[in-house]
Amino acid sequence: MATPQRANLERHGVRIAYERTGAAEGTPLALLPAWMITTRRLWAAQVEHLADRHPLILHDARGSGGSDRPTDPAAYALPELVADAVAVLDATGTGRAVLVGHSFGGLVAYLTAVLHPDRVAGLVLIAPTIDVAGGEPTPLQTAIATFDGEPAGTGGWSRYNRGAWRTDFPGFVRWFTETALGAEADGEQRAAALLDGLGTTPEVLAATVAARSRKALTGRPPRCPALIVHGDRDAINPTAWSAALAALLDAPYEVLPGAGHTPQVTRAAETAHLIETFLKELA
Repeated sequence: MATPQRANLERHGVRIAYERTGAAEGTPLALLPAWMITTRRLWAAQVEHLADRHPLILHDARGSGGSDRPTDPAAYALPELVADAVAVLDATGTGRAVLVGHSFGGLVAYLTAVLHPDRVAGLVLIAPTIDVAGGEPTPLQTAIATFDGEPAGTGGWSRYNRGAWRTDFPGFVRWFTETALGAEADGEQRAAALLDGLGTTPEVLAATVAARSRKALTGRPPRCPALIVHGDRDAINPTAWSAALAALLDAPYEVLPGAGHTPQVTRAAETAHLIETFLKELA
């Protein structure tokens, strides 16, 4: 395994922390960041399972980890996040890679494949925040749409609210990270997620919410091979989203019984095996 290379790049005044690790040769995997309540440590278990056989490229999304934390919503527009992902590929000398995206990072991976097809050899989307049908709003979509209103209560999705974050941001982070991890997570995984979440600020997360919308995803889909993975106990994104996306992309769809929103953490070996199988079929 090659020595990890860690550095920073700068785009329009925003520093992005990134690294290349893993094998010196093989199909590169770009493990994209999810929402800014996480860091690239979200992929630690996958790095452990995949690094011996694949070059791995990771970065901290703007707003998290070792990257800068702008508070202007424009800084978190999807084209900016896509451009960050491509800039990291450039900085690591990676011509094409399989993009692995989880949750909101799945949307960034999807759009990167649409906008830069020459850079994307394939997609692995884990519980992606991609609604191609635009059906009834989910609790997350409702929370985003009512983010600046009065909190409807003191618990659950009522915590996903600007006023609630001003009152008790740590409480929100604990609730959200534990909800995302699900019942399978152990104490170490919960502690790591909480620590990463508390490393950002309510102002940063509010800026990311302002940059998002509930509109259904339209336009031409990417044309590269894809794999969709989703836990059937996901309390953040519905499995119906992934089923519809898999049908649109004509992609295999793997449902993990009992897994929550983050199977790459709580079902690390199983998720890594699915990625490896996809890569072998891709080859």
